[in-house]
Amino acid sequence: MYDQLYSSFSIAGAFLISLFLAYLITPLFRLIAIRLNFFDHPQSKKKSHARPMPLLGGLAIVFSFFSSLLLTTRSEKMLIPIFLGALVLIIFGLIDDRLGMMPNLKLAGQFIAALIVIRMGIKVDTIQYYHLSLIFTVLWIIGITNAFNLLDNLNGLSSGIAGISALFFGLIAWRNGQMFVATISFALAGACFGFLRHNFPKAKIFMGDSGSMFLGFLLACIAVLGTWETDKISLSLSLPILILGYPIFDTMLVTFLRIREKRSIFVGGRDHSSHILASMGLRKKRTVLLIYTISMLLGLSAFLIPILPVPIAVTLLVITTAGIVSFGIYLALKRLRSAKLRRQAMNG
Repeated sequence: MYDQLYSSFSIAGAFLISLFLAYLITPLFRLIAIRLNFFDHPQSKKKSHARPMPLLGGLAIVFSFFSSLLLTTRSEKMLIPIFLGALVLIIFGLIDDRLGMMPNLKLAGQFIAALIVIRMGIKVDTIQYYHLSLIFTVLWIIGITNAFNLLDNLNGLSSGIAGISALFFGLIAWRNGQMFVATISFALAGACFGFLRHNFPKAKIFMGDSGSMFLGFLLACIAVLGTWETDKISLSLSLPILILGYPIFDTMLVTFLRIREKRSIFVGGRDHSSHILASMGLRKKRTVLLIYTISMLLGLSAFLIPILPVPIAVTLLVITTAGIVSFGIYLALKRLRSAKLRRQAMNG
């Protein structure tokens, strides 16, 4: 009982410390970025901002996250591989933010980070075959890391979705008695929400690739570290997928559209769900808030499924899946129709 109470206070402490640290030190990292001339310049049509924006906001999130854990958690060996893997991605991200980087080289950095955590014990245990488990874990970590990197295309979008996802991971882990997973989840949520104040609705700083890749990598690791099994074993694997549903959905939508339009999936463009919604007349702030709402509904579904009777849980999962698939089809048709009209106008 004492350990449970102590752990709950540690979880709350990790969230609050991370929240206030990120809120307080993000302006400091903004000043450092300005002093170092570390800016994101709007040099192409793919950028959504009109003036140079200081970067290094991701470092504020990283600093707040790890600082809160050092102050609240007991010695935990699983923090070491997470820190080392994150360090690799932060270095690659900073180089990309500063100098630019080929997609293949960035992918290599993500692969190295995934191998580090796997080699040090973080892998999917629900898959019995060892090598198949390794392959799935690598693909999962790289996929989610890229999903949040790609999602970072409007103010507050990637960091806000990461905060919401981390919050639901933390709630489910706390309910299941997985205190370490709950602590790192709430620490990440606090860091994201503290940073968000400086990034949404009006951005004063960006977190850059170093920040977005860190968020995706950490959430992928949290999903692997957690034990999401319930008495509804067939539904257990759906929980992390639901919580991270929107980044996964956006990545799948972008991949489909680029293949359909015969473009490289590694070359950026204004074909994300957020861009399509904005092109339909929805203001950027409302677009982000709409996506927040969808992400919260997905997280709420994941939170409720383990405690609902099986028929209701299955029905909820089916409705949620059908809803997000229908939304994707609607956005894809809108995008393809718009592209067709543009081609006709150019040819006419």
